[in-house]
Amino acid sequence: MTEARQNLTVTGSGGSGGGLYKNVKVNGEAQFNGDIDCLGFRCNGTAKVYGSLKGTSCTINGTLDVAGDLDTGMTKVHGKMDVDGNMKAREIKSFGETNVRGNVAGEEVGLEGYFNINGHCEAEQLRIKGIFRIGGLVNAGSVDFALHSRCEVKEIGGERIQIRRAEGNVLKKLFGSLFLPADFYEGTLSADTIEGDEIYVEHTNAHVIRGASVVVGPGCRIGRIEYTDRFENDAGSTVEHYERV
Repeated sequence: MTEARQNLTVTGSGGSGGGLYKNVKVNGEAQFNGDIDCLGFRCNGTAKVYGSLKGTSCTINGTLDVAGDLDTGMTKVHGKMDVDGNMKAREIKSFGETNVRGNVAGEEVGLEGYFNINGHCEAEQLRIKGIFRIGGLVNAGSVDFALHSRCEVKEIGGERIQIRRAEGNVLKKLFGSLFLPADFYEGTLSADTIEGDEIYVEHTNAHVIRGASVVVGPGCRIGRIEYTDRFENDAGSTVEHYERV
């Protein structure tokens, strides 16, 4: 006999063990001691899951800590989320701070704010606007990075890759009163390797870029470029070596 799923609502301070649930809602502070398998998970406060979290949807309006993996159909973050394991979702939208110690996989990934991933990031469409650090490989059909401050990626692979400095100086408005280096506010990207079909980069430091069409905009320092069809270099950038292959 199939176990019926029940709704679970935590108001104030409380929690439960792991298990199967219909919809889980946290209005306050909650702790879950085990794996959670639910249809919908909504946190309007602070929640800690000492296990993995699986659901059709996950909405965070506050703070969520997951000790294991996060596997959802859609994840929306308006606040802060930490995942110790891997993160997988059909669609991921974050408008705050997201930290993942494992890998990230999704179809449509759109992030604004701060994003830190220790492993790899794989998506059909990947858009990040803000500050990000990705320790492994970025693999996506479409990559669109809008840079705030100093961003880092190990390797980037995709069909269409666009890397540009974000418009407006949001960080300076937020932190302008602090004694920070002037270049803290300027969006830059450091990467070992960038490889794709159509590539546009600006304010990027990279060891190697390989592509069919490669356009280097302002503010770049590139060690080597290998291209098959087209190469353009802005006068304000430095490319040590380039060749058609």
